[in-house]
Amino acid sequence: MIVCIVLALSIVFVRAIQAPTRMLTWDVFGYYLYLPANFIYNDPKLNNQEWMDDIFEKYQPSPTLYQLVYLENGDKLIKYASGMAVLYSPFFFIAHWLAPVLGYPADGFSLPYQVIISIGGILWALAGIFLLRKLLLNFFTDKISVIVLILVVAGTNYLHLVSIDGTLLTHNYLFTLYTLLIILTIEYHRKPSALMAIALGITAGFISLIRPSEAVCFLIPILWSTGTLKALKNKISVLRRHPLHPFLMAFAALSIGSIQFIYWKSLTGEWIYYSYSNNPGEGFRFFPPYIMEFLFSYRKGWLVYTPVMIGSIIGTVLMLKRQRENLPAIILFIVFDIWIISAWTAWWYGGGSFSSRSIVPAYSVLAIPLGYLVMEIGKRKWNKIFSIIGVFLVILNLFQTYQWSRGIIDKERMTKEYYWAIFGKVNVDKDKLDKLLLVDRSTETNQVPDHLERYTGKVIYQYDQLQTADTIQAIRMNSENQFSPGPDVPFKELTKSDHVWIKSSIEVWLPEGYSGKMPHLVSSFHYKDAAYKYRGATIDDNTAIRGAWQPITYWYLSPEVRTPDDNLKVYLWHNDTASIYIRNLKVEVFELTAN
Repeated sequence: MIVCIVLALSIVFVRAIQAPTRMLTWDVFGYYLYLPANFIYNDPKLNNQEWMDDIFEKYQPSPTLYQLVYLENGDKLIKYASGMAVLYSPFFFIAHWLAPVLGYPADGFSLPYQVIISIGGILWALAGIFLLRKLLLNFFTDKISVIVLILVVAGTNYLHLVSIDGTLLTHNYLFTLYTLLIILTIEYHRKPSALMAIALGITAGFISLIRPSEAVCFLIPILWSTGTLKALKNKISVLRRHPLHPFLMAFAALSIGSIQFIYWKSLTGEWIYYSYSNNPGEGFRFFPPYIMEFLFSYRKGWLVYTPVMIGSIIGTVLMLKRQRENLPAIILFIVFDIWIISAWTAWWYGGGSFSSRSIVPAYSVLAIPLGYLVMEIGKRKWNKIFSIIGVFLVILNLFQTYQWSRGIIDKERMTKEYYWAIFGKVNVDKDKLDKLLLVDRSTETNQVPDHLERYTGKVIYQYDQLQTADTIQAIRMNSENQFSPGPDVPFKELTKSDHVWIKSSIEVWLPEGYSGKMPHLVSSFHYKDAAYKYRGATIDDNTAIRGAWQPITYWYLSPEVRTPDDNLKVYLWHNDTASIYIRNLKVEVFELTAN
């Protein structure tokens, strides 16, 4: 218990020294938006842009509203499921009551909301630590439970996630809920009851309400105690004696899930709606998933940055002798969970995390086989060697967490070469080592290359080479001819590298007195004919010159393509009845020069 308290206080201390004044940002903003939209602004369909604009101007939660899906009827749907909003809600209502009392605006985002909801996240983390100890004591002695607890909390990216950069992200809450789910599963199999079945359903329902892909959690109670013939017979006997229990569990889970179903139905007319379909640039690839990258990539590979969890994988083998009756639940859950999270095309899950944050909720499951490895090592004569390895892995995790917080370990751009160049160092010249990193993919709409000298350019498309002062031979564009000719090239024909820079230029003639819409020079990639990373440049209406040729030039960094066959299109789009003229479209590709 003392170790639990020390670990809990350590998390509180680390979080406290980083004042959480802007926590409701990025993905968290999307999770949280349900609450102010419904309970402050009475705008569940987000049709009132005024209050949203005010929030963005004052609090700047993210550069764009990527958290929303824009429906055909003009309504806006929150991309993320509503489970996190439900778990934030008690702290939201406390903050909403306190904000005006403390002299802050009751707008959902002022300091009381940021701080109190963050405190809620810390409380969930602390609950997870104490619940994990309770879970481990079902299998191990107090000594082994303490060692496993230290390895999980201090030896993995769990520490970074809950105390530095992800207190309000889903993974913190899911870890605690998964730990509770396993405890309830154990208790149900010891003493079956209707109340316990309902509690299991509610817990699994909340896990799925937070992230629908986490519905894999149902494998744990379903497959628990099925690994031996005797255990399976006992489970079947329990279910025969209590045939209503599975239905009670399912009903409880569906009752929680109905929160999301009703939301989807009210906005889209569909009970189940895939809210990620608005971005063709990301999605699942189940066959095959990105398992090798997820596990071993230097970019964010789980076992590269969290090697202590190799012990959990080894521990599953040891469970064949020690805990075989529960092995199917643990192994199949781990396999399916890794399969699902590594099937997402952006398998590194963006920046803002050390190692792979998507696997953190499963640490409560992985702690069990890890405990069996610790127990087995304790019986061996050479246990001191492994004790030293364990201590080293904890120190390595703490040190690399520090490196990450200092910006030495990059959030998204890590490579093998850079990793070993900064290994064990507290001071590095990142500008000097920048060439070892992956390309910097900015969140800004317009991005230009910082180090063009590292690239070699070539022209991939050139239409016309007209130099006349008038519009003779130029292309006339209006509502009947909205899209200019342009390149349509698969990514695999542009480069063998992971990215290219694309420079597009065109000349536009606006007739005298022109007052229509300005044309856009567009660059985009396409997956199965659906556009993603759609970007464009236009002429500033305030400085546009009528009766003369004027250029539009635009730099575009290729996205993380889903497949090598995804194709680049560059063209000028003119959506107006009034005519304009264009000429000299030129598209150049700049490919990274081999060192």
